[in-house]
Amino acid sequence: MKFFRLVWKNVFRKKTRTFLTMGSIVLVLVLIVILASLLKALEYDQNAGGNRIVVQHATGLANFMPLGYRQRIEQIPGVVAVAPEVWFGGIWKDDKPENFFGQLSTDPMVWPKIFDDYAIPADQVKTWQNERDAFIAGQELVNRYHWKLGDRIQIRGTYISLTLDLVLRGVYRSKDEANIFFHNEYLENSWIGTRGQTGIFYLKASSPSEVQPVTEAINRMFENSSAPTKAMSEQQFQLQFVEMLGNVKLIIRLISLAVLFVIVLIVANTMAMSARERVTEIAVLRALGFLRRQVLSIVLLEAVVLALLGGVVGVLLSLPMVHGIVEGLKHSPAATFTYNFKVTGATLLMAFLASVTIGVLSGIVPAIRSSRVKIVDGLRQVV
Repeated sequence: MKFFRLVWKNVFRKKTRTFLTMGSIVLVLVLIVILASLLKALEYDQNAGGNRIVVQHATGLANFMPLGYRQRIEQIPGVVAVAPEVWFGGIWKDDKPENFFGQLSTDPMVWPKIFDDYAIPADQVKTWQNERDAFIAGQELVNRYHWKLGDRIQIRGTYISLTLDLVLRGVYRSKDEANIFFHNEYLENSWIGTRGQTGIFYLKASSPSEVQPVTEAINRMFENSSAPTKAMSEQQFQLQFVEMLGNVKLIIRLISLAVLFVIVLIVANTMAMSARERVTEIAVLRALGFLRRQVLSIVLLEAVVLALLGGVVGVLLSLPMVHGIVEGLKHSPAATFTYNFKVTGATLLMAFLASVTIGVLSGIVPAIRSSRVKIVDGLRQVV
């Protein structure tokens, strides 16, 4: 470390080039942290900390299941409560994306048992349960649309030809505040109600360890019926929407590797240019008694310091950027995917190691070439 002062001065010898290169590293590190955080959110242990299960038709959400399944599912050991739910998918005001939010019918009597981690005043739940046209909404939606308790909204159905006329009776707080819930009874006269069908069953298992046995029992129970089921944890249910886009996790990994490769080339080019410009200086150092390994260490350390500076700034900038992305997603239909989208200590450590790797890989070749410069050849360039 006795040569660190020399290394530091060499790093900032060409300030414009140094800051432009650091800017490239910063952008790459920010992107890496965001992609790594997204990847961790997608790879989140689906069974960790959750005991809610979603049952859908085995062929997909476009098909429906008999409401009679509810009584049979309730008999399975480990099941605490079951509620049939229908994704209404209607239009509020207009079809602009900013006016889109989740609209789910449910059974208000068992909803508090299934979503017991949602915070909502007991008197509001009671009012919701007693009024057929009442609905509850997440705090995020209430804030976004400036709704107040007692406000009425009309939602025009799309695949269900029915217009909902609902009054807000409750506001809940949770990780996902992008949905409204209203009575299943409101759909009794629609085609899905008269046929005795539902889109999904939302249920709660007695503990996270019961999720796997219960899902397997449900699938076995209906595997030979006319409407076979696919039961899964709540997290798996939400992630399947992302997986519809393809192998997102593989795409994220490939993008991350590609940007890392590109930044290594950029920094390597910068270090190579810097080393070529200093052939004479390196020859002088060698003439003053610097060993080859010392020259190699100095040039390599310059690359690592440059990469680390960019890495530290990139990591620091990524924190508010990820926070901004999460806040932005909370205002979109993808709010549920913000559950685990956060920067962890492991992600920051990974980014830090990535910046060190960038420095080593980009600096190793210029460092080796500099250490091999012959004193005579280097000094000859002065003449």
